[in-house]
Amino acid sequence: MDLAFLKKVTLVKELTTQELKTFSSKLKTVKYKENEYIIEENKQSDKLFILFKGDVVISKKMTMIDEQEKIDKTFITICAEDHAFFGEIGLLSLNKRTATCKAKTECSLYTIDHKDFMNICKSNPEIGFKILLEISRKLSRLLDRTNEDVLKLTTALCYALKS
Repeated sequence: MDLAFLKKVTLVKELTTQELKTFSSKLKTVKYKENEYIIEENKQSDKLFILFKGDVVISKKMTMIDEQEKIDKTFITICAEDHAFFGEIGLLSLNKRTATCKAKTECSLYTIDHKDFMNICKSNPEIGFKILLEISRKLSRLLDRTNEDVLKLTTALCYALKS
């Protein structure tokens, strides 16, 4: 594990060096080839990922006028320099995935599954608290952005219907 890299990841930035060592001991390294799926929308998965090397595209299926036609709409591309993490919904709730994450280039990621994360939370509540707080902050930012987007789309629809 590259602890110097992990110290820059917002998910674990509040952890002490010892807490980071404890947390990172549960991380596994996984590699994906270019264009390989990491997470598939509507499929079950319980892993959180930290992008260590490479680029990942996050997209969501968009339903078109014809119900049969669905296309992927890319929302964001992240790279290792972003020190990004994703997959937090699956880690917490064990629900179906809300988006697709695909390797844009060859990627190396750190991952932790629900079971290992819950074991850390039970044996080291301070680590669990700090990580859950950071996940909550991320989800709050995403919800704020979603609310802004819904307001913009609703406004645009109202103007379109008036004309």
